[in-house]
Amino acid sequence: MSYRKKIVALSCAIAALSAAYVAAIVLDPARRGERADVYAWLDARNVYRISAITIALPGAPPHTVELARVGGRWSVMRDGRVYPARQARVNDFIAELSRRAPYPVRATGGAAHARLSLTLGDAARVTVASGFGAPLLDLLVGQNDLSGRNVYMRRMGRSEARIGEDRFSAYIWANRSSWYNLMLFPENESGLGALPDVMRITAFPPDGEDGVQTAPKVFTRVGRNWDVSFDVAAVNSLRVDAYVREILLSAGDAFADAQGVLFDDSRLVLEFGDGSSTAISFTAPDANGRRLALVSATGLAYEIAPWLHNRFFPSAESFSL
Repeated sequence: MSYRKKIVALSCAIAALSAAYVAAIVLDPARRGERADVYAWLDARNVYRISAITIALPGAPPHTVELARVGGRWSVMRDGRVYPARQARVNDFIAELSRRAPYPVRATGGAAHARLSLTLGDAARVTVASGFGAPLLDLLVGQNDLSGRNVYMRRMGRSEARIGEDRFSAYIWANRSSWYNLMLFPENESGLGALPDVMRITAFPPDGEDGVQTAPKVFTRVGRNWDVSFDVAAVNSLRVDAYVREILLSAGDAFADAQGVLFDDSRLVLEFGDGSSTAISFTAPDANGRRLALVSATGLAYEIAPWLHNRFFPSAESFSL
């Protein structure tokens, strides 16, 4: 065999061995399984389509959290009412559902489903819906493994049970109240507040112990500074700014039923640059000093602690230089 023919034969042999090696890697079932382990429950391309999320927990009676996008913002639906939700919490939950992470298949078949608490009667069920058609995701979340760090999951209607790091229990098994945005002005959830838009605040304090009505305090924006209606040697506008910010970023402890309740003990009225206004009305204190606060812009009532009500009605000296 000539030297040239030997080179050609050797090259062909090397090419054939290389092809066989590549095919073995590509077609090897174990390696295919490793690639399939990297998985996302929710296609990130569908996140913008999400209109509702339902979390249904097993038990009697069943516990369900219903989240819906209303007017571009997430809300908690309960008893026919709409409550503001914590936008960041909902978005973080969606991000976890759409995160690509290792979720290897651990079992298939009905017997395994029961053992891993992945049946309808035992699993938590997360349904992610768009405005129409089949759900974007119908996920069953079962029990944790022995380490407690991983959890078993499967898609509704699918046989394979997968396991992965438990990124979901903090959302799924949490109390419904963890989803509520209890800020009196929930649009300020980011913490920025709408300070430049507040043009006037009128604070009507509670009546004195002798029943005599106390004169309201009026704060009026003048450029970057504030003018006040009460006597003070010199107004500290930075302190007024802090007071306004505290009102805008204040939060109640829980939502309350305001039906049949009188809100006439004290109130705040905020007037904004766009001509709108919002009144926060308060009830008289209960035996523990707690009050209800009713926000006119939303019609929602909140339970508030005594210390928060006191901060809404500070003394005149609080605003002095």
